[in-house]
Amino acid sequence: MVIFIMDKRKKFIVINIFLTFIIGFIVHGMYEWFPCVLTTVFPVNESLYEHMKLIFLSPIISSIILYFYFKRKDFIIHNFLFGLMVSTIFNIILFYLIYLPFYYEYGAIMWMTLLIYFITIIMSQYLYYLIISMDNNKKLNLISGISLLIIMIILTYFTYHPLKIDFFRDPENNSYGIKK
Repeated sequence: MVIFIMDKRKKFIVINIFLTFIIGFIVHGMYEWFPCVLTTVFPVNESLYEHMKLIFLSPIISSIILYFYFKRKDFIIHNFLFGLMVSTIFNIILFYLIYLPFYYEYGAIMWMTLLIYFITIIMSQYLYYLIISMDNNKKLNLISGISLLIIMIILTYFTYHPLKIDFFRDPENNSYGIKK
């Protein structure tokens, strides 16, 4: 019998893959369920842009939950914020590079969207694993934490002031930004 032993970094990543995917479903409906200024950080409509916020926030929420769980188990994750920032941005870019050709050719097909999202989560989490396996760099973590906050502010800004291009247009009601 083979016993599969995983170090804590690998456990963090494997759990994070599935938790990120599950949290994506929760994040997707937050504004609809609780419409207020605080929930505008989550997707507010069905535009490609608002789904980018879902791809951005899901791993952040998941990683923060797991960070505190593993910290209670006396395990500190090196380069946590740097890995989170790089892997999250990588996931957004990778998702849209793969997804957009399908979307513009066939439209929004739910199972294809979810499959691509899951695959890109796996790939981005592998990158995250490589980064958290490196020596800790406090400066990169600080810069990454500030950068993640700035990105979140920018993403929320464009929810209120969307550009009038297809990427920001909600195809379900042909509107931009928050429904009024």
